[in-house]
Amino acid sequence: MTRRRFEELLKVTGRIAPNDTELYIEDLEASEKEILPKAFLLSVLDLNNVPEPKRDILFRALEGINAVPELVELSHIMAKDAIRALLRCDANEFVQPKPDCLTGFARDAYAFLYSQLCVIEGRRALRLRGVPEQYDRDIPERMTRKQLKKFVEKDDITFDDYSWDMNFYCCDIFLLDRFYFIPYKWGGELEAWRNIRTNAVQAVWKAGGLVRRDGQLNGVNGVFDEQAFLTVYEETEESVTANRVLPSGYVSNETVALNKTEWKKALREGDFLLALHIPGGEGYTPERVKNSCLLALDFYGKYYPDFNYVGFWSESWLYDEGICRILGPERNISRVQRQFYCFPTMEGGGMAKREVLHDSDADYTQLTPKSTLEKGLFKAWSNGERFHTTGMFLLSEEVPDVGAEPYR
Repeated sequence: MTRRRFEELLKVTGRIAPNDTELYIEDLEASEKEILPKAFLLSVLDLNNVPEPKRDILFRALEGINAVPELVELSHIMAKDAIRALLRCDANEFVQPKPDCLTGFARDAYAFLYSQLCVIEGRRALRLRGVPEQYDRDIPERMTRKQLKKFVEKDDITFDDYSWDMNFYCCDIFLLDRFYFIPYKWGGELEAWRNIRTNAVQAVWKAGGLVRRDGQLNGVNGVFDEQAFLTVYEETEESVTANRVLPSGYVSNETVALNKTEWKKALREGDFLLALHIPGGEGYTPERVKNSCLLALDFYGKYYPDFNYVGFWSESWLYDEGICRILGPERNISRVQRQFYCFPTMEGGGMAKREVLHDSDADYTQLTPKSTLEKGLFKAWSNGERFHTTGMFLLSEEVPDVGAEPYR
């Protein structure tokens, strides 16, 4: 599709395509006359036991969308590119589209019907790569169930978290043993170096970061340090001198000099990683982390050989060392945390409140703690302590050593 044609379509539909879509779609064309086969939508509604009155509403929305050929054409182009965009990590923040050419319920329903088109395109792409059906079985369906349940019960077809859900609808997320995996492009403030002789890994922070004396980034959780230090990063042909990042999740005011004859860069900006996401439930152990990551390396190496995934990345409140102090070293949360190379982020304690209290704005003083973790958190909060969403990376070379704290 030419840029000119793309812009012509947007004049009709409004800016519903993700930013920079036009940079990637020159090889794509669409001649379809409908956004979604009616038979496909019927099968989805049958599978989810959607009652007749609700079906009629969705079918009328489908007809309204199909009556706008420019929207149909653009939808197919967007869907074809969405799967590739998630792989190249250029469209992780999908925004729920509401076309200007539609009104009423059809405008609200467009994103859901478009998501079902992405299911078709996503599965087509998987089969072309040779990925067996077992890997995407019930992946998009679990989001479809949630969405249609909300529609049936609340007459609301809009999404609560469209960006996250699109990973499922595009069939670009996989549950391998205990954890979900999604492609991720590294763009963080740090880089990692590996010792050629010992295999030890040392992360260093880039230049210009303002860090509090406690090793957290200045300003996180609204806390500022008048004596915060500025990180340095100096590279020559022979060496790199920079502030150390401690595997426990802090930036040190101590600098380290890495001789390039002894150290090679192991993680740099632009590298592809696999984002590890943690579903709720049992089995959050080092053993399951190791097995899941080994399965992921094998899966992506076999079916996505055109990408060189060098390891894993994640951000979570579970990686904050303060949580380990509450729980003690033998709890699984603490044991898993020690397998990763952790680092600070600018995300504060909102995730901890959201995950534990189910509301980032919850007033813990009005609640009764029910677990060891809640008791510890409530006591820490009352003492003025703060928690942090912390990042981690796990390089592919260390996956076999998970369980033995490879970075500690």
